[in-house]
Amino acid sequence: MPKEATVTRIYTVSGRPVHVHTCDVPDETGVSSHLWNCDSPYCETMKVPCPEHGGPEPIVLGREPWRGR
Repeated sequence: MPKEATVTRIYTVSGRPVHVHTCDVPDETGVSSHLWNCDSPYCETMKVPCPEHGGPEPIVLGREPWRGR
């Protein structure tokens, strides 16, 4: 039976409001899912792998790739 998540990973850069994503990729300890905090204003999906498990890096306000930053 999968273990429940107790760890929250943090991907915040500024003092912006934070939202919580759920990563369903099992980690090396056998935890089947975990939460990760993010402050990107461009997120549309809350159930997405974290960057450590192959998910996209959160887009930082002011460093948007489409603006050449």
